[in-house]
Amino acid sequence: MEKIELQLDAKILEKAIALAKSRHCDLSELIAYAIEQLPVAEPTKDRLLGLFADDPESVDEMLEEVMKDRAAHPLNQRFG
Repeated sequence: MEKIELQLDAKILEKAIALAKSRHCDLSELIAYAIEQLPVAEPTKDRLLGLFADDPESVDEMLEEVMKDRAAHPLNQRFG
């Protein structure tokens, strides 16, 4: 096992200590747990939106068209 030095501001350290106490572990166990769980907690990427990840202009164009269609829909017209 390796020993490391870690710098945290007082507010984060207080939160970490409280979290460790609530989980009945010490700070090193809490940090190890967080590191192990972090990849699991990341949201899965939406496959459809991922297709356009390299083409934000196309997404903007599609959204613009959707908003135009939505504004033109009869149910969205104001009655005066």
